[in-house]
Amino acid sequence: MAQPRFSIAAYSFNGLFSNGAMNLIQYFETVRYRYGLSTADIWSPMLASYEDDYLTMVKAQMDERGLSLVNLCCDFAHVWNDDEKEERLCTQNAQNVLKAARVLGAETVRIDMGIGPRQATDEQIEHCAKKYDEYCSAVDGFGAKLGTENHWGASTDIKVIRKLYQAVKAKNFAVLLHLGNWQCETQDEKDACDLEIAPKAMHMHLHYDACVNADKQLPPLAEAGYAGVWAVECGKGANEYNNAAFQLAQARRVISPLDYQIKRSDTPNEAGAMLMRKVMQSRA
Repeated sequence: MAQPRFSIAAYSFNGLFSNGAMNLIQYFETVRYRYGLSTADIWSPMLASYEDDYLTMVKAQMDERGLSLVNLCCDFAHVWNDDEKEERLCTQNAQNVLKAARVLGAETVRIDMGIGPRQATDEQIEHCAKKYDEYCSAVDGFGAKLGTENHWGASTDIKVIRKLYQAVKAKNFAVLLHLGNWQCETQDEKDACDLEIAPKAMHMHLHYDACVNADKQLPPLAEAGYAGVWAVECGKGANEYNNAAFQLAQARRVISPLDYQIKRSDTPNEAGAMLMRKVMQSRA
């Protein structure tokens, strides 16, 4: 069985980024050397450019640190728009992100649905499905998965996500599971939605509260068959280094516990006594 992998979504450092205290390369340094990770989890606004030279430089910086890009999380490229001008802008942004995903070797790509109301019509779902089929085809060549996130608007309706899975033909379409972010009245209902999507999710965002309750919330997701990277994301905008450290430690502690049990019949005292007797005998 493959060992679980973990990442810290770059948005977790949005406060530092917004204040000019962190850029993308500093994010690489942070996840590699502060947290000991071999994964990058890029939020698209951290990409300063989509020019070839810049993307090549970013890939070289990742390679130098032994980082693989487990997710490229794209904003401002959603597949549904009510305005034609915004539609053209989002389509261009999506093309830029698909290019970046190819150059950087992204394993998964998130592009939002973009339907603002809390429900979606069949026409809207059909339109989104065609777009996702197009984009999934573009990333299939380098083995990536692509899809939406239950992030905002209609994408937080489990019925919409079910219909979208049925409508998209591409086999590499999948959802980024934003844990608990569903239009449900109770926590039990939200948990049920998480467990339904977990086996086919390409990636996951573990928010702060989910990590606080990691012992209760995370094991059922693993048991349900979630096979992606366990990505922690904090949106508090303050104390970000410590919050990320806490969330990552919680996820690791529960999903990949370290086991120091002694695999022999002797108790530590008996084993120590036996070793001491052998030492004394050798000196006699």
